[in-house]
Amino acid sequence: MPSPPPLPSLQPTSTVAELFERGRAANSAGRPAEGERLLGRAWRILEERGRGEVPGFPCLGPQESASLDEARIRVLLSLSTAQLQRHGPDAALGTVQRAVRLVGSLPVGTADTDALQGMCRSQLAMIHGRSGQLDEALRQLDLAMRVSASLGPPEHFVLRLSRGVIRMDQGDLDGAEEDCRAAVRIAVAAGLARQEFMARHNLALAASLRGDLPRALRLHRENDAQGAQVSLAVALHGRSRALLEAGLVQEATELLERAAVDAVETGQRLVAGEIQVDLAHAWLLTGRADQAAEAAGRARRALRGQAAGLYRRAELVLIGARRRRGRRLGEVAERATALAREFARDGDVVAADLARLVAAEIEVDRGRHLEAVHLLRQTADLTRVGSLSTRLRARGVLATAARAEADPATARRHLRAALLDLTEAVGASSSLELRAATHLYAEHLADLDLELAGGHARDGLLAVERWREAASRAPVVRPPADPELARRVRVLRHLRHQLVEDPVRAVTLRPRLRELERSVASLSWSAPGASGQRQAVTREDVVAGVQTAAGRSTTVVCLLVAGGRQRAIVATEGRCRVHDLGPLPAVVEAARRLAADLETCARACGGPMEQVLQDSLARSSDLLDATVLRPLDLHGRVLVVPTPALAAVPWGMLPSRRGLPTPVAPSLTSWVRAGTRVRQPRVVALSGPGLSGADAEVGEVGRAWPGGESHPRADGDALRGALATHDLVHVAAHGRHRDDSPLFSSLWLADGPYFLADLERESVRASLVVLSACDSGRARHRGGSAALGLAAGLLSLGVGTVVAAPSRIPDGVAAEHMPRVHALLAGGADADAALATAATDAHPLAGAFVAWGAPWQALAGGSDTPASLRTMPG
Repeated sequence: MPSPPPLPSLQPTSTVAELFERGRAANSAGRPAEGERLLGRAWRILEERGRGEVPGFPCLGPQESASLDEARIRVLLSLSTAQLQRHGPDAALGTVQRAVRLVGSLPVGTADTDALQGMCRSQLAMIHGRSGQLDEALRQLDLAMRVSASLGPPEHFVLRLSRGVIRMDQGDLDGAEEDCRAAVRIAVAAGLARQEFMARHNLALAASLRGDLPRALRLHRENDAQGAQVSLAVALHGRSRALLEAGLVQEATELLERAAVDAVETGQRLVAGEIQVDLAHAWLLTGRADQAAEAAGRARRALRGQAAGLYRRAELVLIGARRRRGRRLGEVAERATALAREFARDGDVVAADLARLVAAEIEVDRGRHLEAVHLLRQTADLTRVGSLSTRLRARGVLATAARAEADPATARRHLRAALLDLTEAVGASSSLELRAATHLYAEHLADLDLELAGGHARDGLLAVERWREAASRAPVVRPPADPELARRVRVLRHLRHQLVEDPVRAVTLRPRLRELERSVASLSWSAPGASGQRQAVTREDVVAGVQTAAGRSTTVVCLLVAGGRQRAIVATEGRCRVHDLGPLPAVVEAARRLAADLETCARACGGPMEQVLQDSLARSSDLLDATVLRPLDLHGRVLVVPTPALAAVPWGMLPSRRGLPTPVAPSLTSWVRAGTRVRQPRVVALSGPGLSGADAEVGEVGRAWPGGESHPRADGDALRGALATHDLVHVAAHGRHRDDSPLFSSLWLADGPYFLADLERESVRASLVVLSACDSGRARHRGGSAALGLAAGLLSLGVGTVVAAPSRIPDGVAAEHMPRVHALLAGGADADAALATAATDAHPLAGAFVAWGAPWQALAGGSDTPASLRTMPG
């Protein structure tokens, strides 16, 4: 949202009433220095006056103008708000106490006196609340509520909103939402735009704490769109907290950094400190303990002597950073426990519980599991209350403690409960990106589940399947139509098209493009899903999956990481075994070398260095093969379920797999569930601009199928319609993976880029999509096994099988290779077998195409279909 414009300069003849109103507006807009200057000037003028009314000053009673005492009291209260931000609670409390003494000199029992007294109590509550002294804040609010009937709408609003904030800090989300909704009603009825923004802002924070992240983000977005003259730093900070809770750490960090700049520039010292605390938390989530410690240190310096509660919250994040460093953990745990006592003393029960949780996590690190459980028992039940991330952390502590006490059944019970909690939260969203990102908070739980399996292959496969299947599930419902989102995507597509046609305009277009991408992403994230839990993978599901794979003559290779080593669970002929493949760094380095050689070989295709680079590619392929697959002694069809670090490997081009079907799937369960055979499939092939052989390629693909269609130079509408009405959709177009923002990975069509953001709201019938485009098989893994990219996105949207390459593919190689693949598909070959057979005598880079997802086969009209695959009519 844009920063509000500065207030126009005042004339020497400005009245007290004008100074007062402008000072309050500056406070609301997040300019406390300006507010303090204006309100201080108003106070000095009032100090020089004698008795009587203050012309034009709004009165609480029926009089036209307020009395001098009322004007002084109200100016002091507003002045204290500016002072709180600039100088801290002590200065603000001193100013409010002056106002309290003035109220004490007024006649007792009058409506005006009661109202002023209530305003003073409400202001004291706000200051104590910002300082972390929540018990005292609530005591002042209770006193203020006794005279609430005498308050006008603005003052009554402050009272209800303040109580809502305090209740939220104490974990009473129902009470907080009740007060915030009441504050919204008061603001709307009185036409108080800035106040309405504040109340809705806090409703969004409450929704975030409940775990309803789409609703929280939607409320923030709708609130920002109102354009109220409020603090930019506060607005950005609130939205960033919801993004952090959703696991969208990179996006949250970007907002926090923008908010921090605005808070410093406008002199909002407390807000700046709060932002630094959350920025430190964001660094901590990404494992950057040193940067987290630096940010927490900045927050402590900004808050020292200003707000004890916020200062302690900064120290709590600093303790988390010290825990990651693993030094002097006993002292760190003691300080966390001491912080919990300090928070509890001031009534900040939510922060006290978080401090105990941090202390419990440190005790787990120290091997003091009983002490960790004892700490959690002193809290509210953090497995059931608080944010999703807090609940999952608490489950992790309890599961780890149970495992240490040789109680695996209890440990698994906690992990199953955590998985159900996670799937329920993720199910509330239909955004592919939000669903993937939220799995960030489950990584340590998935690792713990695998540790519980020990060396038992089938237990290990079950542990892996539980979390990977949850991460790759398709949304239950599609997001509702959003005309504003569609409009913004059209504009984004148009500007991207302009950028390609006129690169000189890049400097002027890129800021606009970035802002459009932010707004499109925000609209996507706020789309609701279907409520309710979805059944987790069971042991029976895994047994059935292994048996189904055996029935299809398929060996399953499930790759995983345990104890810093690469391992594989191999399921063949209904039996499972575990293999240790060596240190993880060696495997990751071998995959990195293969990816680099693929890229350079594709760029040099047809050039004088091609053979030299192909030799290098052969060596790196052989190295990875010798490291991962060859030791497993595999034969026939092999289904690979990879780790995130190995997800971009084209396994079929490794020497031991050439000519053999090697599909890849996010989980065994999804491979079994989504298998499809289609009788007389409806086929369409589309091409985009800029590829020399694409038009000829789609023509040959269309002719390979009875009734096949081909549409050269297709646009986005053609692709949308094809996905909704055809069984097999082939797209020959430039592809681009955006690792920085996977939602904007795209296929380049006649009217510009067609984004993943376009796809997630479309109805998809297609069961096989072939992407003859560069990088269309690449994905970014945000949390655990949850992936996002074009191929992964299509699978998440319900497409059973996607053929794509995780690397650059020369146009000529794709144009020559793909018609051969389709000729085999049309002859009845499975998708993975067609890829493997077609690549046998093709250019080496043709082997980079991968069959992602489940089995797919085209059947003649009267063919028999095994019961293990679902059958669809054409």
